[in-house]
Amino acid sequence: MLTPRQQRYAIVTGILILVLLSIAAAFVYRVYLKTESSCYDDLAVQTEGAIDGLEANLRSDRTMLRVIAGLIGNAEDIDSIEVSGYLANYDINSMITQIGVLLPEDRVVLSKGQRSNFEGKLDFEHESILGEHISEPQPSAVNPNINVIRSYVPIRKDGICIGVLYSAANPENIAKAWIPSIYEKKGYCYVVDRRTGEIIINSSNDQIRNINDIAFTQINSSYTKEGTISDILGGKKGYSVFNSDAKSENLYMCYLPFDIEDWEMVALVPESAVFSDVTPIRTGVYKIIVLFAILVLIYSIWLIREIRASIAETEHKANTDALTGLQNRNRYEAYLKKLEGTADRIICIYIDVNGLHEVNNSKGHYAGDQMLRFIADTLKIEFGGDHIYRIGGDEFIVFESGKTESEVNACLAAFNDALQRNDYHAAVGIGIRSGDMSMDALIKNAEQEMYEAKQKYYEQIGKAMRV
Repeated sequence: MLTPRQQRYAIVTGILILVLLSIAAAFVYRVYLKTESSCYDDLAVQTEGAIDGLEANLRSDRTMLRVIAGLIGNAEDIDSIEVSGYLANYDINSMITQIGVLLPEDRVVLSKGQRSNFEGKLDFEHESILGEHISEPQPSAVNPNINVIRSYVPIRKDGICIGVLYSAANPENIAKAWIPSIYEKKGYCYVVDRRTGEIIINSSNDQIRNINDIAFTQINSSYTKEGTISDILGGKKGYSVFNSDAKSENLYMCYLPFDIEDWEMVALVPESAVFSDVTPIRTGVYKIIVLFAILVLIYSIWLIREIRASIAETEHKANTDALTGLQNRNRYEAYLKKLEGTADRIICIYIDVNGLHEVNNSKGHYAGDQMLRFIADTLKIEFGGDHIYRIGGDEFIVFESGKTESEVNACLAAFNDALQRNDYHAAVGIGIRSGDMSMDALIKNAEQEMYEAKQKYYEQIGKAMRV
């Protein structure tokens, strides 16, 4: 029989134990919720990274196709050796397995002068109407048992579509080479065609062909199968969690739309991967719960800072010229898009370095680099501002909206004086935007004036101008 004091001690001890257990359980549950929340954030970042990586490669391929399509459109004969040469120069690799020109009557011109009749396999009329686009998986014309994704770019001559240039890529190879790993390869993703629900690219080992075929058992009232599928096909961004019969565990999902096509990136990661570090804690490591919480907090702060720093660094590198530190062509083109359609008064200064080729040949490329850096630094000093761009090897553009023409001329005079003191020379052209003049017209005006100045310079020194 316990004494009243002992009973009080037992009751207090029991209460303390219950309080401690409750705190520990609440802390573990909070860590669980925080881990789940971090999973969504990390998954979103990795999904965006997967989209950026894939879109960058698809845009690069499309850019190359546009260049080749332009060359073919200027050729006299689409069946010529010249056109075959353009096709042969395209980089055929493990991902891009074929390039060809689809012609009316569904004939195809391939590289190395090969010709084929793909009637019934490729439809010129259908693809030409769609313009620039990427197809859903289609049977390969070479091997019908293998599906490929084709990127199409029309070839136009005198405003008429005379053919459709395409590159064919294997979706599995694209998934392996162009989509980064999700959750250290523990997760996977689908690229979904929102128009049909078809899964175009699949980085997992399953054989799901359509997003509607995912085995989806609802475990949270906030995420229904119908709502999730509707969001994906509607081009929305969001999260979901559900139980997968195929994986025998819960799956966390993040979905985001593409910019380049009517596609959606769907990334999934198993619960075991999300909570792999938390499971031991939930099973009994309550003694280190406080320390673990502190470490998680520090780690989260560090991770957020690292992600922010990484994003900022990536954005800076993507928009900065490595040699001169000026903004590069990416930022230049973005600025042009921003100004197009506005009526802002803009002065465009187009600068082309004279003699860079000669300096590289006579003194070496290091001297040429020094020359470019000096010119870039001088532009920063004389013009300042945020709109100085290196758009080519020896070409620079400055946009001014806050200076008068006389002020700009004074800056240019100081710029030319600094160059002459160092025995450097540059051709300069100025264009002034007024009224409803387009940015393209403004830049062409400045460029034309620059070429005239460059011609005069080379005439003065008695040399032929390099074009």
